[in-house]
Amino acid sequence: MVVFSHLALIFYPGLHDPGLINDNHFISFIFNSSFSFLYSGTAAVYIFFTLSGFILSHAFMNGKDVLENVTSMVSKRYFRLAIPAIASCIFCFVVVTNTTPETGMLSGWIQSYKVANPSLFDAVYSGAVHAFFGEGSAYNPVLWTMKIELIGSFLTYFTCIILIKCDKKPLLLLFFGLMLFLSTLPQKEKYGYMAFLFGVYIYTSSFSIKKGTALVLAAIGVYAGGVHYGSSPYIYTIYYSRFFLNGEESNAYILFNFISGIVITFAILTNGTLKKAFSNKAFVYMGKVSFSVYLFHLPFLFVVAVWLFNAFYVRNLGYATSAISASLLSIGMIYGLANFIFKLVDYPSMKISNKISTFLFYKRERSIKEVQPTA
Repeated sequence: MVVFSHLALIFYPGLHDPGLINDNHFISFIFNSSFSFLYSGTAAVYIFFTLSGFILSHAFMNGKDVLENVTSMVSKRYFRLAIPAIASCIFCFVVVTNTTPETGMLSGWIQSYKVANPSLFDAVYSGAVHAFFGEGSAYNPVLWTMKIELIGSFLTYFTCIILIKCDKKPLLLLFFGLMLFLSTLPQKEKYGYMAFLFGVYIYTSSFSIKKGTALVLAAIGVYAGGVHYGSSPYIYTIYYSRFFLNGEESNAYILFNFISGIVITFAILTNGTLKKAFSNKAFVYMGKVSFSVYLFHLPFLFVVAVWLFNAFYVRNLGYATSAISASLLSIGMIYGLANFIFKLVDYPSMKISNKISTFLFYKRERSIKEVQPTA
């Protein structure tokens, strides 16, 4: 969905902005329908945050030793995320410092993909520091999620520790979620942390819902994920959901994509039929390489999708045919290469982060066990 979102921004920006539809009736139809969920990158991000909360909770709660779990998982989390982020910024540096295809026929969004005074050091710093402790990365704009992913992970670990001895888990999670909702954090950020908490809730609640209920929830999630300002099916939805908090008006686009993410994830994880449907080999592969695809797809599209479009267009295939052909080929190539990227970058980052955690804590834990008195 994130890849579709960026392809739409490159070739058909009217799918995101009604002011750029330019009398294209097909684009107008898609924009003014819930089909826009299919390229809602923001909904996909909130699905990912919710899944992260669920998966991290599962990993944490199923460990034998809480102290060992928390030290290991917290110490390696930054390195697990930062190594691929740095690698993606280095790749982006290579892209922006070399000759790139002509983008004059395409959107202003892709034409604006530039970095002022790029350098290798700055690219590494951008992936290691700016992405996690700043406002994202100029080299790889998708890294705005890294800060939420890192802090959300720590929030999940902290929450899991609290929940171990808590008999009122849903009430405590509701309290934490309410504190985040009432905070002055940016809306996109606080809804991200709330998605992590909802993932913890799904794991700890052990809910099981019927197929019919799950399908209704999934349909609600699809509708919510299609929201855009100016889209006719959402005019009243946006109007009646407006509220002000801390002197700021709610952002319906962020709010409803957050709702979409948590509702769809809940529907899938709490129903056996849907969970089985999303457990086939294709979805398992997509899940395995999803982080690699997310981090590296934008510079890839900037080079490959644009080059393919130009190659088709100069052969008089027309804008629509060139754009669709370039998009389909690019998607196939991205997922075809994703396993290579996973093995080259993502998998080694797991091994390195585990070694760092072991280096920091293994000897200390072993020495503590050695000095404990025996009965």
